[in-house]
Amino acid sequence: MDALQIREAEIALRAADPVLSVLIQAQGPVTLTRRTDYFASLCRTIVGQQVSVKAAATIFGRFETTTGLEPVKVAALTPEQVKTIGLSRQKASYLTDLAKHFVDEPTIYDHLEKLSDVEIIAELTEVKGIGVWSAQMFLIFTLGRPDVFAPDDAGLQRAITQLYKMETAPSKADLLKLSEKWQPYRSIASLHLWKSLDNTPAE
Repeated sequence: MDALQIREAEIALRAADPVLSVLIQAQGPVTLTRRTDYFASLCRTIVGQQVSVKAAATIFGRFETTTGLEPVKVAALTPEQVKTIGLSRQKASYLTDLAKHFVDEPTIYDHLEKLSDVEIIAELTEVKGIGVWSAQMFLIFTLGRPDVFAPDDAGLQRAITQLYKMETAPSKADLLKLSEKWQPYRSIASLHLWKSLDNTPAE
């Protein structure tokens, strides 16, 4: 998605949802700089699972310094390095498993651009440690797909609860129902919702 496509999406979202429209007008345009390194992007997403954005950024910074984001170095991480970086043993196992996939076949995911969102999620979630949320983040931030919504994302849940003045957090079904009005630009709606918390995931 380039800047013009994002602006067009914001115009459509404002017309479709008066509540979101107020937020978009207040915040101004969002931007999305796509990541080009698939391995680094997937590593970043794994590191960002179930931790705050600030903690994820700190840990990923150490991880990048230690490994240079080179698959062969990630695959060879020692227990001492894992501890210094601040990774849990589980996440370290996910990262080393992912790295081995890239060491064995560096072009393993070069075909993803040609697949549908559903096909990409199905393929990525075959890798240990990459769940649906991680695959959805990859779709948004690496492939720039415009219509992705992650109802399990805690930040989106919180932002929607606040923006729509809900007394309790909405259910997954309610979130999906609400997101229907944002189609086919749910990724852009999500970027605005995250921005409202100043808490974009995996950054």
